[in-house]
Amino acid sequence: MNTLLPILKTSDYRKDEKLQFKEFLFNDAIAPVVAYGKDSGNAMVYEGAANESDLYARFPAIKKEALVNLKAIDVPYQITEAEGTNVLFAEGHEYASEKILDKAYMIKIAADLKCDTLMVGIPFKGVLMAIDSNSEMRLKLPVIVKQYFDNPQSDPISDKVFLVQNGEVVAMGGEKLPENESEDNFVISENKTQNYGIELKSKNIEELVTDINTSFKQVMLMILQRKSFGGEITFKLSSAIPLNDTLTDKCNSIIEQIEKNEMLQTISQALASSKVQFKFLHDGNLIAPTTAPKTVQSDSMQKSIPVASKLEQETKKVITDTSEKIKSVAENKQKPATAKKSKPWWKFWASEEQDTPEMIKAAEDKAKLEELKSGTQKEFNKSDHNKFMPK
Repeated sequence: MNTLLPILKTSDYRKDEKLQFKEFLFNDAIAPVVAYGKDSGNAMVYEGAANESDLYARFPAIKKEALVNLKAIDVPYQITEAEGTNVLFAEGHEYASEKILDKAYMIKIAADLKCDTLMVGIPFKGVLMAIDSNSEMRLKLPVIVKQYFDNPQSDPISDKVFLVQNGEVVAMGGEKLPENESEDNFVISENKTQNYGIELKSKNIEELVTDINTSFKQVMLMILQRKSFGGEITFKLSSAIPLNDTLTDKCNSIIEQIEKNEMLQTISQALASSKVQFKFLHDGNLIAPTTAPKTVQSDSMQKSIPVASKLEQETKKVITDTSEKIKSVAENKQKPATAKKSKPWWKFWASEEQDTPEMIKAAEDKAKLEELKSGTQKEFNKSDHNKFMPK
């Protein structure tokens, strides 16, 4: 046989062997590895490069040939319904999991599930499961995939889930993700009641303002795209940023500015039947909102006043930039959706460049949004995960 094919392996596969023809499925050290080797029928034969020059010279051709061979393999799948969501399973075929690398195959799956983006799990060899990334099961699939990974029926691959857009993996998420060395200073999470938490890694007030600006825009877009919101956004500051009166005043000031965002309040009233509520936690303790801003008194605090004043204009941009971003979505809502390059896992649930006409309409049409509130998610019983696997 000796057919060159891609094989998915766990993230630590031959991690110390630098000259193997392999790469990460997604650009992250916790992502599964795609190894390239020849299927001899009874075993896989993996060939290494002689040196780095040989590796770089030969790898593109090897990868191209392997993907062409993978595309030629027919892997059947079936769609079953679970808790009101269509779940697609490809199972029982040796290369079912690897079909996540087959762009045409993934586009066909998305078409059959009638969606633009897929959430895909490949917990162990021979299994691929996929759902519409906007379905109500999106918060449950990571738990299901983790259960399959922990109790594999074949060689384990990954306990993560992957967002596939236009047939390509663009993001990675999971039930629990360890912190890794990332250039991003915040992590966004959505809980089962559709409230959002933003973990900020900012080390000073300058970074804090920038990170809040960026993360808040992202949350706004997620709310608009999901058309669901519990009414609460919590900013979680770490102990990396010193707690003092200037920080507390700044957090209160930011809350005051954000609360004046008319569009945000309209959306929150429509989706959550209440004004949006903000909280700032520092190392787990509530520091804002407070009944009244604290007065800066100490000498060290006096030295911090010019810094805070200098940042006042930037703080106001937290609202302005977000509003402008939303306006641009409305003005360009007739444009087709555009693919987005690979992005960090915390951007898993939304694409800043993807224009969806329903987003603004949903925010403006309160009656329709009220209907969405009736659909609540039930607590998932992890012991029942096997019921999702087709018989």
